[in-house]
Formats: sequence, C-alpha cells, structure tokens
Amino acid sequence: MNIPATLKLAVGGALLFSLGAAVTGIATGRMSPLPALTEKGRIEQVVHDYLLAHPEILAEMSTKLDQQQQVATEKAQQSALASVGTSALLDPKVAYIAGPANAKVTVAEFFDYRCPHCKASLAAMRHLVAEGKNIRVAFVERPILTPDSLVAAEAAVAARRQGDKYVPFHFALMATTGELPKDRILDIAKSVGLDTARLEKDMADPAVLDSIKQSNGLADRLHFDGTPTFVINDRIVVGELTDAQLQALADAAAKS
Repeated sequence: MNIPATLKLAVGGALLFSLGAAVTGIATGRMSPLPALTEKGRIEQVVHDYLLAHPEILAEMSTKLDQQQQVATEKAQQSALASVGTSALLDPKVAYIAGPANAKVTVAEFFDYRCPHCKASLAAMRHLVAEGKNIRVAFVERPILTPDSLVAAEAAVAARRQGDKYVPFHFALMATTGELPKDRILDIAKSVGLDTARLEKDMADPAVLDSIKQSNGLADRLHFDGTPTFVINDRIVVGELTDAQLQALADAAAKS
C-alpha cells in the first residue's frame, strides 16, 4: 500500500472513530447533542475539534493499518509460494545451489550486494554453508537497490561458470562496504581465484542478464519486495538474521 492510500485510510478511519465517540458522548450525557445531521459543517467541526483534542488517534490508526498490511503481505507471500512451489527456488537458471541434493532442509536467500541487512546476515550464511549439516543453500540474486547491485549480480552469475568459485566470490562481495564499480568487482574476483578475463566475457553473455531477470521475476511473483528474504523449506522470513536465529530456523525445519 502506498503512503497516500495509507494516510487516506488512516484519516478516514479516525474520522469514523471520532464520530462514533462523539455519538457515544451524546448518549452518555458527556457531550451536548449535535445539531441536525444535515448540518454538515457543524458535524465536521465536532470531528475536527475531537481530533485536535486526541491526536494520538491518528498514530493508533496508522499503526493498526500497518499491522493489517503486514499480515496481508505475509498471507500473499505464503499463498504465492504455495502456488509457485519451492522447487522454483532450486532452478539453476535463477539460483546457485550448494549442499547435498537430498538435504532435509533448504535455505534460499534473495539478496542484493548493496543491501546492509544482507551484509548483516553474512556471518549466519557463512556458518550455515561451512557447517554443511544436511542443509542445501540456494543463492538467489535480487539486485534492486543501485546500478552497482546489477553489475555485481552479473559478475556473480557469470562466476557460476567457474565451478566452486561462486561461493567464495559471493561471500567476498557481500563482505564489502561502499560502492561496487566494475573494476572493484573484478579485483575481488581475482582475489578469490576467478579468471577475470573469462568473467568479463561471460558477464557480457545475454544469458547472464536473462538469469537475473528470471530471479527478479520469481521474487516479484512471490511478492518479495525487500532483501534479504529467506525461505527455509516453506517458511518465509524477511530481514536480517543472526547466526543463532538462522540456525534455530534451520533446526526447526529439520524437525518438522
């Protein structure tokens, strides 16, 4: 829901609440009777005065609407995931998969290399991959923040063609701070052992950009607007996670 719509609903809700309160006040004798309901101007003045006397109502309404919107978003995401199927997260056209194919737990992360919350989850993801305890990890590019995000995603997708270099490259990119121009990305690629000449050539392949379009398209269908967004088996978790939080979620998924 956009901001103008939210404000409109909040004000509308507040007006209805206030009018109801005014009517209650009349019925209980705490307020003088209102003029005839046809006298629109006087009724509006009562509502206006009530809102001025109780400005906290707007904040309360806004909070309630935000909560309702959050619940609606979560329901839409879960419904979309059920419709699309978790197997879509393991499509090699949209994700790089690490870990055993028969793992009981799958953790998919939708991320952006310029996202501070994704970076805050780096330690948790490193630990998850390092442990390798029957957990499969799907790395899904979701570059939505800056032009650098897209360039970094193109480099990462191209790096998949150089075997097991993807994961160290991914973690090295995620560990950066600040801007990620192409020359810096190539320096990072070289530092983890990637063939940068081949990487540049592969980045120019239209199939690389097509892969990113497909992963972004999947995120759109699932209503994943923010990063990071995790899917642990069939549970959706939005926002940064600590090592302990991610491990607890993975452990719970293994028991379910």
